Formats: sequence, C-alpha cells, structure tokens
Amino acid sequence: MKIVMLTLLLFYSAQSAHMAKTSNDTDQQALIGFKASLLLDPYNSLSDWSANNTFCNWIGVTCSSRRQRVVSLNLTGMGLLGPISPLLGNLSLLKVLDLSSNSFQGNIPCHIGKLFRLKKLILSTNKLEPSVPSCLADCRSLQDISFSYNNLSGPIPSELGLLPRLETLWIGDNNLTGTIPLTLGNLSSLTELRLRNNRLYGSIPGELGLLTKLRWLDLDFNYLTGPIPTALFNCTLLNTLRLAVNLLTGNIPWEFGKLSELQQLHLFTNQFTGEIPSSLSNCTLLQKLQLAFNNLTDLSANYFTGIIPSSVGLLPSSLSYFLLPFNELEGSIPDEIGNLTNIAALDLGANNFSGTIPSSLSALPNLERLRLDNNNLHGVIPENFGLAKRLGLLSICCNMLSGKIPDSLGSLPQLREIYLHDNQLSGEIPASLGRCHTVELVDLAYNKFTGKIPPEVAGLPNLQFYFNVSNNLLQGSLLEMSKMVIVLAIDVSVNHFSDAIPIALQSCKALEYLNLSWNAFTGPIPTSLAELENLQDMDLSSNNLTGTIPVAFKDMKKLRHLNLSSNRLIGEVPKGGIFSVVTGVSAVMGNLGLCGTWINLPPCTHIRVKHPPDSRKVVIPVVVALQFS
Repeated sequence: MKIVMLTLLLFYSAQSAHMAKTSNDTDQQALIGFKASLLLDPYNSLSDWSANNTFCNWIGVTCSSRRQRVVSLNLTGMGLLGPISPLLGNLSLLKVLDLSSNSFQGNIPCHIGKLFRLKKLILSTNKLEPSVPSCLADCRSLQDISFSYNNLSGPIPSELGLLPRLETLWIGDNNLTGTIPLTLGNLSSLTELRLRNNRLYGSIPGELGLLTKLRWLDLDFNYLTGPIPTALFNCTLLNTLRLAVNLLTGNIPWEFGKLSELQQLHLFTNQFTGEIPSSLSNCTLLQKLQLAFNNLTDLSANYFTGIIPSSVGLLPSSLSYFLLPFNELEGSIPDEIGNLTNIAALDLGANNFSGTIPSSLSALPNLERLRLDNNNLHGVIPENFGLAKRLGLLSICCNMLSGKIPDSLGSLPQLREIYLHDNQLSGEIPASLGRCHTVELVDLAYNKFTGKIPPEVAGLPNLQFYFNVSNNLLQGSLLEMSKMVIVLAIDVSVNHFSDAIPIALQSCKALEYLNLSWNAFTGPIPTSLAELENLQDMDLSSNNLTGTIPVAFKDMKKLRHLNLSSNRLIGEVPKGGIFSVVTGVSAVMGNLGLCGTWINLPPCTHIRVKHPPDSRKVVIPVVVALQFS
C-alpha cells in the first residue's frame, strides 16, 4: 500500500511540475510577445527582458513567491510606444497591470477580459482608442480602472455596472459621448467616479445616489443638463463634488447641508439661478467653494441672485477658496467673511455689491488673492489692508472708490499684482508702493491721481508685465521710468506729462508696448527708441513733438503699429519697414510739416519745409489704445 501511495505522489508531483513549467513558459512567452509588439523603447527600459535572465527578475515584473507566476506588470512612465499586445491576456494570475504615462496606441484588447484575478487596470495618459471595451465586465475582481487622458470615444459601456468590487473608475479627459449609464448605480463599492472633460450629455442620473460609499464625484467639463438630482445627497460621504462647466440649471438645493463630509464644491460655469442656500454653512469641513462664472454662454440669462447670507461666517475655518464672481449678487459684503481665517482666495468680482469694503478682510492672515472688482463699492480703501501680509493679488478696480491709496499697501511683502483702475481715487501715488519689491504689474488707470510718478515706484525691480497710469492728472517727466528694464508695457497716455521724451527709455529693452499719447511732451523723438528691438506698438500721438521722424524706425523688425499723429513733426516720412505698410502706421496725419510719398502727404521735391504754427489747434487726432483691464 505504501508503494502505491508513493507512486501516486510522485506522479502528481511530476504532473504539477509539468503544469507549473507550462504556465511559466506561457507567462514568459506572453511577456516576450508584448515586448516584440513595441515600436519604441526610448530608454531601453526592457533591455533585460531576455532568455538569459529569468522573467521574474525583469524590470517591471513581479512574480508570486510560491509559483513563480506573474502577478504584477508595472511599466509606468517608460516612454513605450506601440500597441498593447493581446498576449497579456495569457498572464492568468495577473492582479496589477499598470502601463500608464507611456505612448501606447490602438485599442484596449478584449483579451484582458480573460484576467479573472485582475484588480488594478491602469492605462491612463496614453493614446488609446477608439472605445472602452465592454468585455472588461468579465474581470469581476477589478477594483480600480483608470483610462484618463487617452483618445477614447463612444459611450461608457453599461456593462461596467457589473463589476461588484469596483472602487475607482477614472475615464476622464477623453472624448466619450452619450449619457451616464444608469447601471453605474449598481457599483455599491465605488468610492471615486471621475468622468470629467468628455462630451457626455443628458442629466445626472439619480441612480448615482445609490453609491453610498462615494467620496469623489467629478463630472466637470461636459454637456450635462437639468438640475442636480436630490437623490445625490444620499451620498453623505462625499468630500469632493465637481459639476463645473456644464449646462446644469435650477437652484442650488438646500440639501447640500446634508453633506457633512464635503471639502470641495465646484459648480462654476453652469446655468444655475436663485439664491445661495444658507444650509452650506452646515458643511463644516468645506475648504473650496466655487460657484462662479454661471451662464457665460448666455450673458443675458440670470445668475445667482440675492445676498451673501451672514451665515457665511459660520462656514468652517478650514475654507480656503471662496469664489463667487460673475453673478448678480447684491447688498453689502458681509463683515462675517472676516471669520474665515483660512481663506487664501476670495473672489466676489463682477456682481452688484454695494457699500464699502469691510475692514474685517484685513483679519484674513492667509489671504493671497482678493478680487472685489466690477461692483458698485464706494468709500475708501481700508488702511488696515497692510495687515494681510500674504496678499499677492489685489483687484478692486471698476468700482466707485475714492480717497488716497493707503501707505499701508507698501507693507505687503508678497504683493505682485495691483489693479486699482477705473475708480475715483485721487491724491499722489504713494512712494511707499516702492517697498513692494515683488510687484510685477501695476494698473492705476482712469482715476484722478496728481503729482509725479515717485522714483521709488518707477524703480520697482520686478515690474515686468505692465505699468499703466493712463487717464489721470499726472505730470512731470519720465526720466525715472528708464529703470523699468524688464517691463513689457508702459501706458502713461492722457495725462499732463511734459518735457522731452527721455533718451534713457532705451534701457527698457523688454518693452513691447509704449503709449505716451495725449500729453504735452516736447522736443524731438529720440532716435534711441529704435533700439527697443522688442517693441511692437508705439503711440506718441497728440503731443508737441518737433523735428523729424527718426529714419531708424524703419529698421525696427517687430514694430507693427506706430502712431505719430497730431504733433509738430517736419520733414520727409522715411521709406521702408513700418512705413511701407499703410495699416502698420496708424497715422502721421496732423503734422503739417511732413512731406513724402506716403498717402495724402505733399511731395518733398523743391519744398523748403518751415516749422508750422501751433498745429494742435487744427488737427483731427487719431488714437489707437490698448485695453489692459
């Protein structure tokens, strides 16, 4: 009897060894076939995939310790190009397949549906097409699917609702069409559903409310319509809800107050109407609130209306983003916003708010971006704004603010952008702004500022985007502005600047736009301006400039628009370059002493040009303006 048992044991051991060897050979051949199908391995990542090295030691391959079978294939970020070989379907014990961040192309092979033990299928950031295969429903062990950032099109297969263990489904940033399948409501284990940036349409299925474990729902950037289904608020574990940039309508449901775990709410750029529900204050973990940019596709439609309820002060102190621009909210800005001490970005621009700027905003120690522009605010800029030490962007333009710029703004060490234009501010530009060494952009246009530009402000070392003080009552010279060596645009038009245009402006080597029009500059046009090799647009019109047009202007390679009209220039208009393109020279008209072959000018032959009398009394000015704001 013992001999029989021993014989049977040896037989089955031999059979098992043979089957194991056969299975091992199958895994190895599948991997070799996968490599052979590749078109490019730019970093030679798979150079050790050869018969001279056991496949369990190949890069990206993980085997089970007991049977030496492939259980994981992770080749993420290797730059691999080519199709995904169907032979991967022969890796029958595979649990993890991660080919993300490569250049795989073609289809997702249905042979993957044979991998009954597969738990993670990560194919994101490739060039896969044309569609999501329904055969993946056979992989009943799947827990994670990520196909984001590919070229997949067509509908989302309803068969995906047959995956009972699925926890994450990421197929955003593709070209998927059709509606959201109702069957996704069967995925009782789902915690994350990300379908953003596709072409999905129809309504948000109420069946998604059955996903009681759902923590992240991202449907941003689609064409979804209809209201937010109230069934969705059964997903009480939601911490992120993103429905932005769709065509959703209706009110913001008061049931949002049920989402006690909610941390991020993004509803901007839809067609919502009505008031903002005070129940949002029940979301005690909220960190980001974005309800902005509603109805951009129809600017005549309704936006959010009513006031910001004072209960806003009951929102959690963890709230860092409070963004409500481009609506029709009205009333005063509640002082209670000052209770949101963790706010980093506060944007209430483009509404109908009235009243004054609450001084409580200075109590926001983490405030980095403040936008209150395009409202009906009046009064003065609070002096205590200088306490918001992290403030990097201050935009309170396009209101009815008056008074002076507080000296305290010069105490903001991280300030980069200042938008105060289109108000009724007056007084002198404070020299204290020159202490804001991080400032990159200043726009003070369309106010009533007087005096000179302080040399401290003109010498701001990081001023690089633009400096706009147009349409004020400023005077003096521009000599100090030659320190703006990295600025791209300068606009001092419509002021009372006089004296000569400084030759030293040639130091502003980065300059692309220069507007000195409608001032009282005198003397000749400096030839040194031709050394501004990046200049594309120059407007010197409506001044008292004399002398001839510098011939060197014709050699300015990037200059596309030049306006010299309404001055007292004499002599021949240069030929070539910008002067050979009628549309390029906005005007030289209104200079009675000019001559040449240019349109509507008298010929210069045998004419002795005399300096004309005050030609500013008889000219029709032509002005080309660049809108900064």
